[in-house]
Amino acid sequence: MASRESVVADLTPPSWALSDDQRGLVTAARQFARERLEPLLGGPPDPALWSESVRLAAALDLATMILPQQAGGMGISRHDLALVVEQFAAGPLERAAELTLSSPALMTLREYDALDRLPDRDIQHYFDGTTSIALGIPDVDASGLWVLRQHSASPAIMIRMDDERPRLVLATMPGGPDTQGAAPVAALGALYIERRTTVPTGDAPLLGVSKNASHVGRDPVQQWLVNTAVYFATLLSGAVQQGIDFALAYSVTRQTFRKPIVAHQLVAARLADMLVSAHTIHLVLRSVAAQDTQAQVAPVSQMARHVATEAMDIARDLVQLCGGHGYVEGLPPAARLLTVPWFAMLLMKVEDALHTFTGSA
Repeated sequence: MASRESVVADLTPPSWALSDDQRGLVTAARQFARERLEPLLGGPPDPALWSESVRLAAALDLATMILPQQAGGMGISRHDLALVVEQFAAGPLERAAELTLSSPALMTLREYDALDRLPDRDIQHYFDGTTSIALGIPDVDASGLWVLRQHSASPAIMIRMDDERPRLVLATMPGGPDTQGAAPVAALGALYIERRTTVPTGDAPLLGVSKNASHVGRDPVQQWLVNTAVYFATLLSGAVQQGIDFALAYSVTRQTFRKPIVAHQLVAARLADMLVSAHTIHLVLRSVAAQDTQAQVAPVSQMARHVATEAMDIARDLVQLCGGHGYVEGLPPAARLLTVPWFAMLLMKVEDALHTFTGSA
């Protein structure tokens, strides 16, 4: 199954057929993920091989895709970027996130002509392992935030209350285990999740609405939250698709009572349910990612809840398909069960923030 296209993508309606350009981007990302990322589901990579994988991932040129056309880039849409990032999740989620962590922030900064506010102006450096932009997701009362980051000294994009109004901030947060107000929550490969009880203050630049007419009425806070929700949903969608591909192949090879488990009615029924769920997640993601930002508060909230819930259910069901915890070690569902809950949790934190801050912005 690994050498073929996802069965979920195969079920996409004809009216949603990809253009030649879209198909080329997706195919390149899929080939990279199948060759370099999917094998890592069985264990951590060799450091030298991973460095080579990071270099090859950078060669896919996500930086050029995101750059605006006037700067020599492709100006890729959020929808098309989601299709590409979705392929990376064929491997471990934390590795896919490590390679793409900066993308929601860069997409938002591009929208407001604010890429020049980055401390490192070379966008390529945000995809080649040099640096990254951490994601700071606020609590609903803005008393603190959850941070997903890779580099301890990297800038973070977050929401800060300014005169009782939420503003988008690009700031550098102090890092390290002894940082006051920061508590480590989880380590996901080279990434880690922190819980911060204090939000950085000072003269960090605020992102306001651009004077460009095409941005009139677009709220930067909402734009970034939508981009971040779509990003986490994209990773989970890709993980679900990979899980279904694995389940279909595994259910044919594993036997009980002298026949493949897929021949058992209950197993076949659950596989069908999971396939429908994966297909629905993929289509909902594409629908939301293609919509205009200002129309997305309700749809993106519904998408987030649906994707987070279904991804968790499928992660657990895949473990049971393999025979439970005593039999799943070394198989992809074991890795998924450890990481999917964290990304689902972050997605729900974004959904909470979307409700809280877009209503008062």
